[in-house]
Amino acid sequence: MRSPESDERSLGTRFPGSVARALIWVVVPRDRREEFEGDLIEEAEAIVLPGAGRRMAVRWFWWQLAMSAPPMLARRLTKEVAMHPRRWIVPAVLVLVWGLVGLMDQRNASYAGFDWSSAAVLRVDAGGPADRAGLRVGDRLLSIGGISTDDLWALQEQPRAAIGETRTLLVERTDAGTGAKTTETIPLTYGPEPAGDAARSLVTAFVGLIFLLSGIAAYVTAPSTTTFLFAVVGLCFGAALLPGPYIQALDQRRVVSFAVFFTLVTGFAALLHLMLVFPYRKDVIKRWWTRYLIYVPVVVALLIEIPLILVGRPTGRSNVPLAILNGGVVLGYAALSVLALVHSYVTANPTDRRDHGLNTLLAGLIVGLLPISAIVVAGFFVRADLLPGVGYYPLALVLIPLSIALALVKGAGQTRRAAAAPATQ
Repeated sequence: MRSPESDERSLGTRFPGSVARALIWVVVPRDRREEFEGDLIEEAEAIVLPGAGRRMAVRWFWWQLAMSAPPMLARRLTKEVAMHPRRWIVPAVLVLVWGLVGLMDQRNASYAGFDWSSAAVLRVDAGGPADRAGLRVGDRLLSIGGISTDDLWALQEQPRAAIGETRTLLVERTDAGTGAKTTETIPLTYGPEPAGDAARSLVTAFVGLIFLLSGIAAYVTAPSTTTFLFAVVGLCFGAALLPGPYIQALDQRRVVSFAVFFTLVTGFAALLHLMLVFPYRKDVIKRWWTRYLIYVPVVVALLIEIPLILVGRPTGRSNVPLAILNGGVVLGYAALSVLALVHSYVTANPTDRRDHGLNTLLAGLIVGLLPISAIVVAGFFVRADLLPGVGYYPLALVLIPLSIALALVKGAGQTRRAAAAPATQ
């Protein structure tokens, strides 16, 4: 039988293992790693338990450390960047360059000249490629370029048509007089993107740019936890909304598509986190599990999408539940963020609303979302794309990042003044 001393010595030689040492290397500052490791060994050796009991206790100890690692890393990252907020400009410049390259590539975008939904042709632009090819409103699309319209994901993964390229549409057409149905093949030659469509693409890019610049400006002007979170929001929304260059290879397009969705979900998660700590930390965020719960959908999206990148997405209508799930996650984050803001506004007194910019923030949110809400409501009664100037309605969204930045900077100034007041008394 081995003595307790030999157990302790053998524990010291095996403990901590390679994973634990890597965790120490990441979490603990360099000048304290050796001391920290020694303390852990002493704590582990102090566990006076036989064999299996000791191993279980040590595993529980490392499980506790692993669970505490993410918030420790987040606090360390926040502190490090807060000391040097201008470092945040580097990833912002990379996102900006990515967007500018994508905008330059827009001149290569092609144009078909029609719109469809549920396989039915809803709009054919007069004088456009589809009109010249003979496509009509009410035609039922069976396939585009040999790909069935039932398989929406396969159509989205189809390479972008080059300007001047011809693809065959298989169309089911109903005779207005007799009601007889015929199937026709229509060769459609793609043309250059018209100025109106290009302008609408610029609108989306402009909204992403304002999110990006507002987040960076607020964080550099008034470094704090709230402006740090908003910088994350701005960086993620900027990366998702600024158009990147078109990539021909399908596998690479899948990766970029996933990265865009992942950054968008991360941005909404950070936005919800921001609304839960501004202007004051709400009771729910004080619970240790809340911050984990906020970012769980991000991790779930990561675990779901990575295998789909490797093996491909489900085809046909089997892809619909996944699309609904992704849309539900984004809408859920957005709705909870709005509710958190409304809660902050309702529970704050008039002085706090003014001093922390809540009036500005709520006004920017309402006015920014009003045009988009009008599109959604109008869509229940008429075709939303027929609304005058509908392509420019998203421009109002720039009021949201601008109002958030103004509110956060104003709130940070008020916090500094409140902290300095006792010192001057």
